[in-house]
Amino acid sequence: MTEVTCTVITEERDFALAYIETGSAAKAYRQAYDHNGNDATVRRCGHAILQRSKVEALVTDLQVGHRERHKVTVDGLTWELEKARILAMDARNAAAAVQAIMGKAKLHGLLVDKQEINERPHISFKMVGSM
Repeated sequence: MTEVTCTVITEERDFALAYIETGSAAKAYRQAYDHNGNDATVRRCGHAILQRSKVEALVTDLQVGHRERHKVTVDGLTWELEKARILAMDARNAAAAVQAIMGKAKLHGLLVDKQEINERPHISFKMVGSM
């Protein structure tokens, strides 16, 4: 973390963590400051805290760390599917091997699930009155 983020108070740190979790400054404010006031006040206060430079820096640092922890790439998924395919082939499990192959094909856009869309012809119903 940067030096700026080390000077945040406990409530600001709680706010930043809650903001990362919820994506809402108002919800984060309610949690961190134990506030049950009206919605307009909560939104205003949450926005004001989010604008503080030290809180903004902390949120940025937390977001970077969050992205790194949850990094999922096409290369990583391809590698995992290839490992699954090899294991399936070694176990002579053709169905699992085919699923891994199809997963790789879908991941790389080589296979697209097609949906058929049928439009109904315009049908009009005439009201039939009693005679």
